[in-house]
Amino acid sequence: MTKGPWQAKTESGIDFQAEAAGMQKPDIQEVIAALKQGVESAASAVGATVVYGLSSLARQELKAVESTWVKLPATYKHRVLQALNEASEANFEMRYREIALLSVKDESSLARAAAVDLLWEEDSAETMRLFLKMARDDAASHVRARALIGLGKFILLGEYGEISAALALEAQELAIRLHRDLNETIEVRRHALEALANSNHPDASRLIREAYEQGSHLLKTSALFAMGRTCDRQWQDILLTELESGDNELVYEAVRACGEIQLEASLDSISELALGDDREIQLMSVWALGEIGGKRAFEILSNLAEQADDDELADVTDEALDAASFSLSGPVFDFHFDDR
Repeated sequence: MTKGPWQAKTESGIDFQAEAAGMQKPDIQEVIAALKQGVESAASAVGATVVYGLSSLARQELKAVESTWVKLPATYKHRVLQALNEASEANFEMRYREIALLSVKDESSLARAAAVDLLWEEDSAETMRLFLKMARDDAASHVRARALIGLGKFILLGEYGEISAALALEAQELAIRLHRDLNETIEVRRHALEALANSNHPDASRLIREAYEQGSHLLKTSALFAMGRTCDRQWQDILLTELESGDNELVYEAVRACGEIQLEASLDSISELALGDDREIQLMSVWALGEIGGKRAFEILSNLAEQADDDELADVTDEALDAASFSLSGPVFDFHFDDR
């Protein structure tokens, strides 16, 4: 299963938080020393000096770091980049464009893949062209797959007219070609389909349906994910069927898709899944109820909130209640949004 919308992109468990909330950016020589020490240490955590010090590197700082960075072991660079990714999601002031652009050229495919993920905030045409090149040409299939995930956002931006139509079409056509290429890995083919689903390309619906009906289990899972990305209710019957399938991976993606499509017909099934034993499906179901919204979803979530027996479930339920409340019409509930 892929992660839910409330979750971080990585699952490293690295403790990147600095103890002091107002920590000043360390001197670049301190950062370099901390990187070297991290290689020698057996500790899995990436220290605050590295996490804060590699943010928003000036040109001279990047130049100073580069000679040390390129010599670091691949697994350690991967671990650092994962920690930076987590930090950038926890604190939007932490920006790592410079170290990410250095790492997309790394000899290690692990580092290149992690660097693509680290560029998740970037929306420039330059970054899009980089992803296009990596999706086409990188020697490692898992890097090509990560680049396709990154391209999905740009394909969506194309639908909003926020990037050039020519670039958007180039990305769509690349996704179609890679998805259709039977010599490609399933990982690449499935993420190509997921990326394409962010567009109104005339071939998108047909390819999604073919992947669902004829593809492997992984392609079928991605087809369900893609159905949600289309925000098209033509998939209602398939999604309602999969909610009852008993296959946890398919159920999970069907729940997500119902949330994205805001499929009210799925409320009964999803409310039952929100009370089920599978933790990931339960959390995704709570999120989906918030996305579907309406008075009934709000009432279901209110009842779930009273039953939540741990902090994680309580937090996700509270977020879902906030989302569902915006869909309510009329002064049914008295909410105060001034502090949000």
